Amino acid sequence: MILPTSSTGKSYPDIKGYRIVQQIGGGGFSRVFRAINPKASVHKVAAVKVVSYAKPSSAASRQIHPPDRQALKKEVQIHKVLKHQHVLEFLEAEEYLKETSSNHVPGLYMVLEYGAGGDLFDKIAPDVGVMEDLAHVYFVQLMGALEYIHSQGVAHRDIKPENLLLDANGLLKLADFGLCSVYRYKGKEREMKGACGSLPYIAPEMNGQPYRGEPADVWSTGVVLFALLVGNTPWDEPTRRSEEFMAYFNGQTYYPWTKIESDALSLLHGMLCVYPQKRLSIADIKKHKWYLRDNPFVPRGQDPDPASLAEGLLQGLIVSGDLTYQLHTDGKRANVPDHISLTQPEAFGAGLAFDSARLPPSSAVPALKTSDPIKIAMSQQISARRNNVPSASIDGLGMAAGAASSQFTQAMNHMTQWSSLAGGVARFSPHLTRAFCSGSADVVARQIIDLLGNMSITHNVRPTRSDQDDDFFTNDDPASSPIDSSTIGDDAMDLDMVSVYDEDPTITRRGTAKKNLTNGCTIRVTTTDNRKCALRGEIIINPLSSNAQPGNNAKQAKTYILMRKSKGDPLEWRRLFRALVTDEKVRPMIVAD
Repeated sequence: MILPTSSTGKSYPDIKGYRIVQQIGGGGFSRVFRAINPKASVHKVAAVKVVSYAKPSSAASRQIHPPDRQALKKEVQIHKVLKHQHVLEFLEAEEYLKETSSNHVPGLYMVLEYGAGGDLFDKIAPDVGVMEDLAHVYFVQLMGALEYIHSQGVAHRDIKPENLLLDANGLLKLADFGLCSVYRYKGKEREMKGACGSLPYIAPEMNGQPYRGEPADVWSTGVVLFALLVGNTPWDEPTRRSEEFMAYFNGQTYYPWTKIESDALSLLHGMLCVYPQKRLSIADIKKHKWYLRDNPFVPRGQDPDPASLAEGLLQGLIVSGDLTYQLHTDGKRANVPDHISLTQPEAFGAGLAFDSARLPPSSAVPALKTSDPIKIAMSQQISARRNNVPSASIDGLGMAAGAASSQFTQAMNHMTQWSSLAGGVARFSPHLTRAFCSGSADVVARQIIDLLGNMSITHNVRPTRSDQDDDFFTNDDPASSPIDSSTIGDDAMDLDMVSVYDEDPTITRRGTAKKNLTNGCTIRVTTTDNRKCALRGEIIINPLSSNAQPGNNAKQAKTYILMRKSKGDPLEWRRLFRALVTDEKVRPMIVAD
């Protein structure tokens, strides 16, 4: 394996026993890497965030401001003392200065817990959301994290889907404390200034005037709950410039507020009270009827079953039409048309049989709110797979993947039939903004590139060289001891990836038609979402090895598409993914899970 180096050829040092093995995101002054430490007792795999102190290159595509070292030190000092089940753990930090380390990239190196389950909102359908019980699970976990950091006198000030990750058990982790602030010290509370965070999620009082930290965080958490329930934010910004916000402010009722159940709606109104002094406190929220409701995902107050969480998230994507399955009822593949879309379950047509007695749903997952027999059949297919999730297995890379700490990712692997489509040639990805295609990498890439052009989305294309080391599609790993492969895939998490990419001379802006895309490519995209917020990331298109097994699929997968977000709302990133894979020229090539 070729270890990563900087554009100047400098290497990245081992940090507290962790070897940096592959970049998983970032740009500008910040990079995020996957790192391994086989000797570590708990976190054998971690994420290392490197904030470079080097000067920006003259070829940078936009003005990049140097990092604020004092702000970085504050982030480290605060984050490292926060220890809670639902707060992403800060493990280590080390600083390398240019004066003392001429061979290494100078900068601040932060070792963080690895969110093996990826983004929570990557698995939630835009404009649909998740079932209410599942929203309740993750809301309660987020409130636990919020109550804890407030007890330590810390306000997060940037609560949004982008900063909500999942661990290997599918439990929520609050991440990114770059904008946090200590608002209470030794019993004395101070007001804060300065708007922080993303406009759809910030509180209305963050308008240049002093504000209190706790109510501001409660507001942002209320917007997150709304997004969990309906798959969108209630407004683009909480100001007079937003028609939706002003309608809410004036007491008007409109969709999608009307689809929310009364108890949840009551809680949302209390959390999203525009007057911070009247807004519900965390203590008030914990007494609310909706917060105290029974939940089949959490029996007797225990942690949720990881496989049930995975099943519940996948069920939600089926109801929305964002995920389709090959249907089985008697061990044989059901009759399905040649062209199956990830987002068009109606393509299966009517009349597919299913047997509820043979495929009972998991008792932990509530019944779907749908009467569509096709969606019910696909739902039961997930349940059948969920009931057969192995407790331990060896994945296609020859690594143990069945430990208790990997049940969520193991369940995702099994229920999406990853192994049958890409087993042995690609590490499992918890990202669900991915697709398998029957077309060649060259054909798929050119269709995606044409689509991006038609959508007026700025994009750069870098062809994959035949000799290029691509860790995602290799079986090598420098670790000397078995590590859960579901936690070390290079695409397992987009942790705090910044918004600016360095300009790369190998990226082609024009003349793509003349480029050889047989080996696939990486397409970096920059756009704004429906809420006028920045949205950036990359689309990786690679051919699958002929060793991949077609399994029970009607078509053999030849190409793999992975969309990795680096900046922006995961819901909006999934919306872009949906637009690309449902295009009339791409959809016929999609191979269903």
